[in-house]
Amino acid sequence: MSRSLILKLSAAALVLTLPGQHAVWQANAKDADTRELRPYDDRALDAVTRPQLTLFSSERDFAAYNRRLKAIVKKRGGDWAQRDTMPPIENGLAMQGGQDVCDDPEKCPEADDKQIVVTGQRTQSSVSSSPVAVTSITNNQSMGVEEGDIVKQIGDYFLTLQDGRIFAVNIKTMKLTDRIDAYRRDKDGDPIGADWYDEMLVQGDNVLITAYSYDEEATELSVFRLDQATGKLTRRGVYLISSDDYYDSDNYATRVVGDKLVLYSPYDLDELAKQKNRPAIRRWMGPEDREAAQAKGTPLIDARRIYWPVMRTSEPSVHTVTVCPLGKIDRRDLQCQTTGFVAPDRRQMFVSTKAVYLWTSTVFEGDYWSRDECAAEGVQPARAVAADVAPGVVYRVPINGDDPAILPIRGGVFDQFSMDENNGRFRALTAWLSDKCEHSYEEKAEVALLDAPVIRFGSTYMESSGREFRPLPAPGKRNVENRFADDWLVYGGRDGWGSRPPDPEDGKGPRSAQAIAVPLKEPEKLQILKPGHEFVRIERIGDNIMMSGYRDDSGLLISLIGLRDKASVIGQAKLEGRYESEGRSHAFNAMLDISGGGMMGIPTVTRTEQAGRWWDYSDVSDVSFLAFRKSGQLADLGAILGRAKDDITTAEDYDCEVSCIDWYGNSRPIFSMGRVFALMATDLVELTVRDGKVVELKRIDLTGAIARN
Repeated sequence: MSRSLILKLSAAALVLTLPGQHAVWQANAKDADTRELRPYDDRALDAVTRPQLTLFSSERDFAAYNRRLKAIVKKRGGDWAQRDTMPPIENGLAMQGGQDVCDDPEKCPEADDKQIVVTGQRTQSSVSSSPVAVTSITNNQSMGVEEGDIVKQIGDYFLTLQDGRIFAVNIKTMKLTDRIDAYRRDKDGDPIGADWYDEMLVQGDNVLITAYSYDEEATELSVFRLDQATGKLTRRGVYLISSDDYYDSDNYATRVVGDKLVLYSPYDLDELAKQKNRPAIRRWMGPEDREAAQAKGTPLIDARRIYWPVMRTSEPSVHTVTVCPLGKIDRRDLQCQTTGFVAPDRRQMFVSTKAVYLWTSTVFEGDYWSRDECAAEGVQPARAVAADVAPGVVYRVPINGDDPAILPIRGGVFDQFSMDENNGRFRALTAWLSDKCEHSYEEKAEVALLDAPVIRFGSTYMESSGREFRPLPAPGKRNVENRFADDWLVYGGRDGWGSRPPDPEDGKGPRSAQAIAVPLKEPEKLQILKPGHEFVRIERIGDNIMMSGYRDDSGLLISLIGLRDKASVIGQAKLEGRYESEGRSHAFNAMLDISGGGMMGIPTVTRTEQAGRWWDYSDVSDVSFLAFRKSGQLADLGAILGRAKDDITTAEDYDCEVSCIDWYGNSRPIFSMGRVFALMATDLVELTVRDGKVVELKRIDLTGAIARN
């Protein structure tokens, strides 16, 4: 989906937000005998399902699957009326006992090779470490898994991605050492390349920039090398990977685990059915060699690397996970391995140090909006029973190249933070909602906990009974924030879809929400906490949890939740007249010292109308800081002020040419080597604390020191 279309659909998103996007619809109840058939209940779809993980045996096999699925969907006409007989299949194909039977030999495709059945490996091998140490200054979800962001560190250098350019700053001297365009130029000197330059990763001395080009219909991966002796950057290569736009308003497209790059891409089934449209990876050779370069592209996947759907689904996508070794990326072409899964379109990705987890769900499949309302308006329905919660499957793809495995599940997840892997167990906080009928945005979220050993992942699908899901207290709100922290899960919510403070004119008065802290080893001993405000953010700080949000429109409240033998609210502070301005997890960061205390930072603004954290918000924020003690005591240290973009005077030779909307935000608190910094668009500030307040030491204008492409 193009980002311009995202903006146009932003109003519709208020109504259509689904699990995995911070809003969830609670179950309504209705007698199962009077409802319409849901697609995943339709036995006709068994004709195009293989319960055991099975690779397509050939291109013909994959094409035949696509034809059969289309025939079933067309026969149903979108209403999925209840019936027990299987509809006729086009070309005379039908399924009996899991084998193809052809009624008309002249219409039958040639016989394919024997189907390939793969038993999921359950071993877990360690991942090799990066050959050159780098310092992570990103607030990553999982230790050891580096996520793409706009600021990274290699040795003594900060690298910042802004305006489609990489800026290198020596943090010992606080001097800009280089600036280089991530995009290229044609023979006339005009910018060419991708439309958006979003995420930066580092591995060894290599700097990887992930971008997206609508013209090429591809993800662009640009590789640069930083010379740590001089602080200069050199371009080592540009690769194009066929894909749809990977942009996600919350999650990240790329990860680095050890010396491996991990990418996720979904593809439309019809598009992938055409071999000429298959994703390929190719080195960019220049605009004049475009057609030749496309012809030389190396296919990332063929049908024999795609798995059949293991469960009934009427609206599948082909989800692909690509793993690329990076050890010699600056000296040779990318050599990647891609695995594809035909599975329900609804998905969310989580990456641990051992595996990629892809949660897929049939929630809302079929003609959802035609279903009858099945609860009285304004009446909160009873908790859904497992049989009425949409089934799904979690795919586990080991990063070391072992075979994938699956785990049957029910329900959806709110975002990537709803999943976790720790000490050989996979855990998830699920949205527990009925899929029998239409839902109202006014309904509250119901949740359940999945906590299963990784060895439960296997090679065969059998629909989950729901018994492995433990009901948890409802947060009492429509929108849920959640975070795992080792052996704890903490979650809570808010009523508003966005993150602005409450409107004092709505007549509802101050708002608050309960936080639920669940000790995962003894979940029955969960605790309900009442910090006195709603929640727009939940982050981990060492053994504690930070929860930010609003009670009214007077300022942002920060609560610190201690997670030791017993969970409790151990500290709270208020940022009077300041409001959060960036929603991504990387906008927040914290530093712990040897005493167990430390500092935290977060981008803020001073006007409530700027606190919506919309995807295209590109104004520059301030960065607010707080100090905390091990006991939980919090102190507001004030803010380092950013310069409004309209007021920034850049160098005479500097102009933003490409990627001038900051989709991933532009402000970050940075903690490194015992020092504290604030990035605010193209300003990098070093600061210290004096008399209980942050004080600016030095500010660098990244646009003004070097004019080089």
